[in-house]
Amino acid sequence: MDKYLTNTKKLVNHIYWFYEDLETFPQKDHYGLSINFTDLKERKDDFLSELINTVVSWVYNNTKAKDLLDKRFEETGDYGNAMNFVTNQAYKKFRKGYPQGQFGELLLFNLIQHYYKAVPLLRKQNITTSTGHERFGADAIHYKKEGSQNIFLLGESKCYKSKYGFNSAFETSLNSIVSSFNSLDKEIDLYLYDDFLDPHLEEIVKAYKDNKLTDVKFELVCMVAYNETNKISGNNENSIKEKIKEIIKERCKNFDKGKFDEINEALLTRINYIIFPIWELDLFLEEFQSKVGSV
Repeated sequence: MDKYLTNTKKLVNHIYWFYEDLETFPQKDHYGLSINFTDLKERKDDFLSELINTVVSWVYNNTKAKDLLDKRFEETGDYGNAMNFVTNQAYKKFRKGYPQGQFGELLLFNLIQHYYKAVPLLRKQNITTSTGHERFGADAIHYKKEGSQNIFLLGESKCYKSKYGFNSAFETSLNSIVSSFNSLDKEIDLYLYDDFLDPHLEEIVKAYKDNKLTDVKFELVCMVAYNETNKISGNNENSIKEKIKEIIKERCKNFDKGKFDEINEALLTRINYIIFPIWELDLFLEEFQSKVGSV
């Protein structure tokens, strides 16, 4: 199954991360992330470049991407032309004016693969731009085999710009992931017989739909990317990263615990958080949009 994972190493080199208890519910280790630093320099430009380099893999599985590349090369005899063609076709899947949603989903696609080693089942970006299909359900649906278990990971991404805040993004993410879990079977009904499933995983999805898949387990992933307003302080790389960790943990600790009361206790234990503060998020999203929305 690992051979179907996207190569995320280049991207994650530009991410600082830690994995520990964030003093929220469920009480277990979760991921805190930020754009990486080298000494005093934030590696924002490199992070964005490597994220955009994963766009084709988000839109097309390897088989489809290679097929498009080969056909274009047959027509032109020019690999540069063929590579640009495939990239531009992928960029055309982006809707102008929705940078925060598409940035968040693209990032989530990569992070679930890297940190949870689960391959994507659905090409959600293709659903978004497909005429006659509703954009429905979870932002990401991934799968992995772990021993005898068939594990499905449902992911929700909330990326809130400066006029919102961490608490709003966190609460919305919680509500959305529960809703996505409840509507999963309806979502699979919509897309099972279309061209959105990875062909290598169709039989697994069909077996699940027929209730013939044994030892199934669900995990839920909430990624919260938000505009952070607390100032980063520190006079070297280590102290800066300690401050970022402190900010993330304080945000989670201060979140209203009453918001968890309406979530089924057993389901709550399956939720995993990825918390990703970004400073000057509005400007960052404008740059992201300019790179993928110009085609």
